[in-house]
Amino acid sequence: MKKAVGFDQKILLHQLDFIAREIPRTESRNELYEKVEEFLTADIAGQKSRLNARTILFKIWYLVEDQHLHLQKEALHFFDEVTQEERKVLHWGMTLLAYPFFTDLVKELGILFKIQDEVPSEQLSRKMKSLYGDRRRVEVSISATMTTLRFWEAVVSEKRNTQGLPSIRTVIRSERLKQWTAEVLIRVLQVTSLPIEDFKDHPLLFPFRYDITTDELDKNRFEIIRQGVDMRMISLKK
Repeated sequence: MKKAVGFDQKILLHQLDFIAREIPRTESRNELYEKVEEFLTADIAGQKSRLNARTILFKIWYLVEDQHLHLQKEALHFFDEVTQEERKVLHWGMTLLAYPFFTDLVKELGILFKIQDEVPSEQLSRKMKSLYGDRRRVEVSISATMTTLRFWEAVVSEKRNTQGLPSIRTVIRSERLKQWTAEVLIRVLQVTSLPIEDFKDHPLLFPFRYDITTDELDKNRFEIIRQGVDMRMISLKK
């Protein structure tokens, strides 16, 4: 069975900002469709491309799976409390939750950036095709995702067909955002617990500078389990 792809259109940050802000102000799904369609007209001329973009935007921020709805509601609640740069973290986390293809590509990039300064597009493409198949739809989604990442300034392409890290990465400072990100990471990885050291500069968070201490963890939300002398595992409270 072929793995679902789905992420087949470039998505811009201001488009994500728009739908996130309009969700609390909108009473029905149809009304939100109309608002997003009108907003996208300024960016995207083709009707099919607008439909693709709208589908992705809705899957990221509106048609959220039941087990992640609390994370969506929490993100929307403090959306305007974080800085513009930190807001990118909210979009990033919601996209990781919504699109496994995006997650797999980002994870591969993050792993490669830990061992090399530049990632050739062909190297990344080979890995994604090994996971999703050598088909046209996969090629389109790789291109759409990489274009999205460049517009989000998560990667830079100073050389043709080569990806690099930007000189400055977003620092996650908000304690509330740190905790939200920690839960997103645990849920995206589908693990019951994670060593606290693994949260720092995890491959899935490669565009950001992220670190969290046990003092910053809400004890009503997270459980700290000590294993051995030095290892501290972090899990979500049930």
